[in-house]
Amino acid sequence: MKRRWIVIAVLTLAAAAFGDEARLLRQPHISQDKVVFMVAGDLYTVPIEGGTARKLTSFEGYEIFPKFSPDGKWIAFSGEYAGTRQIYVIPSKGGVPKQLTFYPDVGPMPPRGGYDNLVFDWTPDGKKILVKSNRTPYGQRIGRYFLVDPFQESLEQPLQIPEGAPATFSPDGKKLAYSIISREFRTWKRYKAGRAQDIWIYDLEKNTIDQLTDYAGTDNFPMWVDNTIFFTSDRKTVDSDEPRTLNIFAYDIQSKVIRQVTDFKEYDCLWPSRGKGGIVFENGGYIHILDPKTEKTRKLTVYIHDDKPLTRPYYKKVDGFIESWYPSPSGKRALFSARGDLFTVPAEHGFTVNISQTPSVREIAVDWSPDGKYISYAAETGKDYELFIREYHTDKPAVQLTKNTGAWILGYLWSPDSKSIAVSDKSNRLRLVDVESRKVTVIDQCKLGGYGGFSWSPDSKYIAYSRPASNYLNHIWIYSVEDGKSTQLTRNDRNDFNPVFGDDGKTVSFVSARDFNYQNQNFRTRLYIGTLKADMKSPFAPLNDDEPEKKEEEDKKGKTNDRKDDKKEEKKVEPLIIDFDGFDTRVVAYPLPAAGYGNVKAVKGGLVYVKNGALHKYDMGERKESKIMDGVRNYELTADGKKFMYQAGKDFGIADLRPGQKSGAGKLDLSNMEMKIDPKIEWKQIYTDAWRIMRDWFYDPGLHGVDWDKMYRKYAVLVDHAAHRAELDYILGELIGELNAGHTYVMPGERDQVPRVDVGLLGCEFEPDQGFYKIARIFEGENYRDNRRSPLTEAGVDVREGEYLIAVNGHTVKTDENPYKFLENKAGREVTLLINSRPSEQGAREVVVRPIASELTLRHYNWVLNNRRIVDQLSNGRIGYIYVPNTAFEGNEEFYRGWAAQHNKDALIIDDRYNGGGYSPARMAFDMAAPLLQYWARRHTEMTPQPFLNHQGPKVMLINGYSSSGGDAFPDYFRTLELGPLMGKTTWGGLIGYGYSPRFVDEGWMAVPQSAYVNTEGEWDVEYYGVEPDIEVFDDPTLIQAGREPMLERAVEYLLEELKTKTPVRPKTPKGPIR
Repeated sequence: MKRRWIVIAVLTLAAAAFGDEARLLRQPHISQDKVVFMVAGDLYTVPIEGGTARKLTSFEGYEIFPKFSPDGKWIAFSGEYAGTRQIYVIPSKGGVPKQLTFYPDVGPMPPRGGYDNLVFDWTPDGKKILVKSNRTPYGQRIGRYFLVDPFQESLEQPLQIPEGAPATFSPDGKKLAYSIISREFRTWKRYKAGRAQDIWIYDLEKNTIDQLTDYAGTDNFPMWVDNTIFFTSDRKTVDSDEPRTLNIFAYDIQSKVIRQVTDFKEYDCLWPSRGKGGIVFENGGYIHILDPKTEKTRKLTVYIHDDKPLTRPYYKKVDGFIESWYPSPSGKRALFSARGDLFTVPAEHGFTVNISQTPSVREIAVDWSPDGKYISYAAETGKDYELFIREYHTDKPAVQLTKNTGAWILGYLWSPDSKSIAVSDKSNRLRLVDVESRKVTVIDQCKLGGYGGFSWSPDSKYIAYSRPASNYLNHIWIYSVEDGKSTQLTRNDRNDFNPVFGDDGKTVSFVSARDFNYQNQNFRTRLYIGTLKADMKSPFAPLNDDEPEKKEEEDKKGKTNDRKDDKKEEKKVEPLIIDFDGFDTRVVAYPLPAAGYGNVKAVKGGLVYVKNGALHKYDMGERKESKIMDGVRNYELTADGKKFMYQAGKDFGIADLRPGQKSGAGKLDLSNMEMKIDPKIEWKQIYTDAWRIMRDWFYDPGLHGVDWDKMYRKYAVLVDHAAHRAELDYILGELIGELNAGHTYVMPGERDQVPRVDVGLLGCEFEPDQGFYKIARIFEGENYRDNRRSPLTEAGVDVREGEYLIAVNGHTVKTDENPYKFLENKAGREVTLLINSRPSEQGAREVVVRPIASELTLRHYNWVLNNRRIVDQLSNGRIGYIYVPNTAFEGNEEFYRGWAAQHNKDALIIDDRYNGGGYSPARMAFDMAAPLLQYWARRHTEMTPQPFLNHQGPKVMLINGYSSSGGDAFPDYFRTLELGPLMGKTTWGGLIGYGYSPRFVDEGWMAVPQSAYVNTEGEWDVEYYGVEPDIEVFDDPTLIQAGREPMLERAVEYLLEELKTKTPVRPKTPKGPIR
């Protein structure tokens, strides 16, 4: 043993001479003498003693989750060589990968969804590979187990288990240790709710299951070694007050005692696996080896010597990464922030210039002072973004205007005299910055929400802004710069926002929903205007043409002539006088219809605004609206109001502000917006932005008690080791996971993707039989809907269950080949099949079909149909079944389809299992709870209830650990409204909403929880806990595989018992009245 450790030390020292030790070594597996792992989407092997790693794969795609065969000669892994993620094997010494599967993966998923087609284990005899493929009716992120032959391309065969997560075989191959629930990719540490994982044992011969662990937190990644099952768990570690980390524990099969094996306190033990050489796992980016016999661990020292091509600097056009923009005062140039740098672009003639070139500092939120002297922007300094200005026509260094802002800058606006800036930020502050003195004054800080727009008066002495009141309606305030005080302008019972001073300073125009015109779940808005002086005539007073007095005209001419010889003077602005009392009585509506108005700005003699996707102008003199340009997404005016800069889709332009401008007028040439990007520098910046965004936007300013500065340091050390953009996403996920909150997600930034090649699918399942593939099942479809089209059931396609697929486009398909191999790149294209009622080419007939790209929707639809049939049969038609897949658009559609068709049933089962969430389900809950108000009796017809779609019978809602987000809220509302019992298992417990948050410099982003659930008692609820059932029912996998539905059976049993005493009574039409 001493000699071996000496060898290891010598190898380590020799390797160290060539560079730093490698880190971010992921998803390791171990053979008798090697360790295989993934770095930057490629696979490497290294001797079990450590040293310099050898690269196995180098494809542009992402090769992941390698597993050695029991004899160590092969490595199975998941790769993207074919344009979809498939299972491959490669000799462990290196070579050409061989593709084993061809059924298409579900496509790219966000990091929290993980990957499809993953390798988990080999059978002990090395004859099959255990993989998880997301071919279930429950959604694209839930998979089931298949066995894949590593030596031929035959069709993978499913195991009996309906769904599962990481698993390993027992030493004799007769049992499987596994987790039913999958959440190993979730960025939510120390989780405890309905999706908590436990370890189970499945007996492959007896088709029975046994639960080994029953911990409220995480038990996952079972590894069966002899009579011990090792696994990871975040149970409380020995003698530690630190937050729980994932460590390795051991379950003794004979004694049934669980013991702790490792005691890592800083980083989690991730992606452990067992092989001939022991157990390997990740911890803090390093690989550790655990000897199962001694239960001692050692860190594997690894060196990687390659060129890390994805970290090398490169040039890129960045016009697709524009973050903010603004026109110069004259409109001759445009200022952009793109990919973190500042650019100016000519409107017509000239050069594009990168005026910052600061790759390590991100600059955003650009503007141009009205006098043209300064450009302004927000830039990173320390922990915050601060406001900077720099003189446009000189090389003087930028000047920092704000310090210790402590919150994300949301927007700002220069005063017309270019001496001050009004700034709003994420802490709901509105501040005033004096450009010369750099003095910062807080104008307002609203505890009820952000500001609905703000604007300067022409004399730069007042700021009009909108903020919510305690009734959550917005009202307008006026801030006096001289007095340092704000005064309310409009009443609290109005809903007013986006205030702008008229160009003469005598009026304030604004957008308002004060009519409370409710359409499509929103209040429609109109434009309004009010005079600031009590004695001023209404802007829309009746017109009355009259002859002007000559003397006044001559006086005006005289005054004009007197000035001709004077030197140029600054434009004098008449002092502003505001009569606050009675302002609301002076408010009138613009003679325009209710619509969706926004981004209102004042120009000489009128207003400019966006309405229904087009830019409009209202001329006060002519009292007429005109359309400036269609398709305008956003716009800004030049300082003199004569031109406008607009964004239309991905295009930008600067054009004269006049009616009838064609789309694309004045389009800017952005093709020269190019910069050099250093990925290593940019990734560090993104990491800091992610930390900062979560700090500033997370709903709880205390960040759940987490030391956020400490977390920054903990994971920042890993960023230097990232060699692929996806590795940065992994690090970000680890960082935000420390908050122990739902809906903390990372969405990928810019990275190359392998072009997808869709595989055609027939909407059926195959079984090998007598050398050919029998069509064992054909999915029923709704062929009038594209997303539920089932190719073999379409008109003119005569194929039946039990028939055989003989050939595809002339290629005979035998069971030693995979049928989906012949359907590559055939989705949506006509394919000729040879079909026979027996396994023979003789007597076969040709059938032309058009395959689909995915069967997920069909699998789900057929599961719902089967559930409805089970309920109908068990209840003799008395009970209806409504499945709600999510609380977004599809879920609402499916709920109301089911509600309309089955509201007349005596009782209802509402199935919320696997509900993926979306929006608030309050409307669906209220419609279920609506009381019966009356009936309408009509001649020759049965009475109809009011509300028409009304149900008064008993109800049950089914829930499980995949009832998520809106799927958590739905059962909670169901219980609150006392609609009936909840049945099943505790829900996910992720009831915390996210909304807009800033994107990263490369367009990646994070979902940041910004609103958490509080119950009517004023307590935190549902989030972190889940919604518990009133009646607990376990969906036993063995019963489900046998065609049973335990929850449905129990729900029907309960409702039939309820109907004995609670059958809804539907009265008959009374006898006609005599009056």
